[in-house]
Amino acid sequence: MLGRAISTVNQRFRRLGRRTAIWAAVLTALALLLDFVPLFDLLGYDFSFVVGLCTALAAVDLGQGTVAAARAAAATGAAAMPDPLHLVGRALARALGVLVAPLLLSMLNGVRVSNCNLVAGLGFYALLPIGTALFAAPAGVLAGLASPRRGRLVAFLLPLASVVWTLVRLYQDPGVFAYDPFGGYFPGPIYDEALRPPVRLLFFRLANLVWIAAPVALAIAAVDRGRRPRDWRRGPLALAVALFLGGGALYLARGTIGFHVRRADLLAALPGARATAHFQLRYDPAENYTPLEMALMLEDLEFRYEQLHRTFGIEPTLPITIWEFPNAETKKALVGAGGTLYARPWTREIFVQSQRFPSARLRHEMAHVFAGAFGDRWFGISLAWRWHGPLPLPALAAGLVEGIAEAADYGAAEDQSTIHQEAAAMIAAGQAPALETVMGAGFSGQAGPRAYTVAGSFCRFLLQTRGAEAMRRIYRSAGDFQGVYGAPLAALETEWRAFLKRQPLDARDRARASEQFRRPAIFKKVCARELGARVQQARALLATAPARAVELLEQTCADDPHEPTYRLALHEAQAAAGQIPRALDGLARLASDGDLTDPVRARVAALAAALYFLSGDFANAEAAERRVLALAPDEGDRRTSAARLRALAAPGARQTLGRALYGDHPGVGTDPVLVFFLMSEFARLFPHDRLGPYLIGRQLLLRDAAHALPYLRRACADDDPTGAASTEQALAPDFLRECRRLTADAAYRVGDFPRARAALQHLLEDADREAERARAKDLLERITWAERQPRAL
Repeated sequence: MLGRAISTVNQRFRRLGRRTAIWAAVLTALALLLDFVPLFDLLGYDFSFVVGLCTALAAVDLGQGTVAAARAAAATGAAAMPDPLHLVGRALARALGVLVAPLLLSMLNGVRVSNCNLVAGLGFYALLPIGTALFAAPAGVLAGLASPRRGRLVAFLLPLASVVWTLVRLYQDPGVFAYDPFGGYFPGPIYDEALRPPVRLLFFRLANLVWIAAPVALAIAAVDRGRRPRDWRRGPLALAVALFLGGGALYLARGTIGFHVRRADLLAALPGARATAHFQLRYDPAENYTPLEMALMLEDLEFRYEQLHRTFGIEPTLPITIWEFPNAETKKALVGAGGTLYARPWTREIFVQSQRFPSARLRHEMAHVFAGAFGDRWFGISLAWRWHGPLPLPALAAGLVEGIAEAADYGAAEDQSTIHQEAAAMIAAGQAPALETVMGAGFSGQAGPRAYTVAGSFCRFLLQTRGAEAMRRIYRSAGDFQGVYGAPLAALETEWRAFLKRQPLDARDRARASEQFRRPAIFKKVCARELGARVQQARALLATAPARAVELLEQTCADDPHEPTYRLALHEAQAAAGQIPRALDGLARLASDGDLTDPVRARVAALAAALYFLSGDFANAEAAERRVLALAPDEGDRRTSAARLRALAAPGARQTLGRALYGDHPGVGTDPVLVFFLMSEFARLFPHDRLGPYLIGRQLLLRDAAHALPYLRRACADDDPTGAASTEQALAPDFLRECRRLTADAAYRVGDFPRARAALQHLLEDADREAERARAKDLLERITWAERQPRAL
């Protein structure tokens, strides 16, 4: 019986083919391994991408092996040599057959781990491994037919050459995404988590079928028909010509379709152009930048350039190109990065969107370009080759790449705490990743906010204590701390941590850090890509189809019931769908969750206050706003809550300011013109309350700074600096600080530098936080720089 069983297995093994059995075993083992790797352990993009890469090698080998086996059988007289179409069919059957076990294993693994969208996972599997097999198996057959003696080598070279060419295109072209018939699809930065099978990938796979069908049809026409085309089969030859023409048209339109976006495509999409001494700016003229807005944008570029020149003591090769996209959606479609800004140091390009003056993250991205001047030769990053025995291996210090940019952006306008305070709070809470991991190639495996903050604080510390020249050398060496600083990383970390212990931290710093660094990296999130896509889709539907948004968010909360921000988004959608009592009940349950951080509790209370206001329950709205005021660590949230409390204080304020701040319907934004009218009415009804002119000045600032200034001056009490003769209700400290910042901003825009400097001096005198002082000093530095420049605004 054992002998018969072994004989049966051997017969089936021979019929299946040794290559097929081996590749089936390899792909099955790969699937088993991935089933225990976070993010890759569910049927989705990441699992399908890795399996697809292996499938490319398997399928071309199986295709060439099919030809080799048929040729061997024909040589012995056991069977006639099949035509190319039959050979392609056999190769496809084998290539698709080896993909069955990995698919089943991943689906079965769904019992062990949560798979939030099996349909999307099947879509990725169809478009990546299966799509690759449909292209690669015929390619292997063609390699076997074209080169009987070295067909296997040629077959393996096809996917390798294709992927290398794709990597070359990623290096040369502006985008950070890639399509490859063998390699599949690379979507771009990992920080853009939301991902579902894109329609563009389906179109690409259809184009792949056209591209591979053309040479297959040509092979059918030519095999066994001699060398002269006039002797070939006319039907297949005509089909091959048509397919070659269609495939050529698809290739020529690759930029328009989006398979391969080149700079020429970007120039067509962003035809606006402006130049300065150091920059080329490309933008969309449809954005209708005013002359003042454009002048301020160009000034911002030049000011940050001079700052970074002083910081690093070196300049990059010029010019630097800024690609300014109108929004994240357009940027995602054209270059593959939506919410993520990025720079390419080796081409001196920066890709941003909607970065109106003053840009929040421009200096960070520009710092990458400056660092390119002292980075490695090919990429301008912190990359070096080190010998490990007889082999030179690359060493990438990703933590230095991002850390040096964060260090250069110290005192960013949006920061509530300094990067050192954030790092100290993270360490105190036990949330900080190991510095050794962050500073090396393991940077991307950490949660983004944690890794960026730790790396940025450490690099800023080195820059402050060791200087720019040493920073350039450590960057160029890719982290040779002993060689550059004369001390190992562990000793430097001890010194850095001692420095962080001296940073002042208050309850608000700790509360802010508790939420900012709470969420793990994408590798540890539940269905990160699918749930990110659902939340993104739900937010887009909030105003137009709130019921569908509720459905999506209910599914999201069911898949990850422990993430409070999903539950908060659900209750917001319920309110938008007219289910206000249900939303308030859910918010009450969420508020009782003992694991919530204070910032999330503040957001829960803020939404509850809005729903109470819209329901006419002003007493509960006031109670909720007071909870926000007590919990919110961010000054902006506290200002909003204080303004809402003022709106709740009187019927006239509720009908004007309350309506402007709360809106008329959850999830639907109030028309800006109506908001301005309501705030103006509030100022008219309550002429002694300086909150009115503050709000009007704030609304006018980005539209007409000159008209905003008188309102801000009155709100800040600039016309009565002593306050002795004023009977008006003064601004609270949070509002007064913001009023000074807005005054400095408005005065700078109109060229009134003395007034801008005076407002900032007030800020410095009253500031009790290092981040506030750093922001004010940065603005003062900008004013000093602008006073030296010729200005025609």
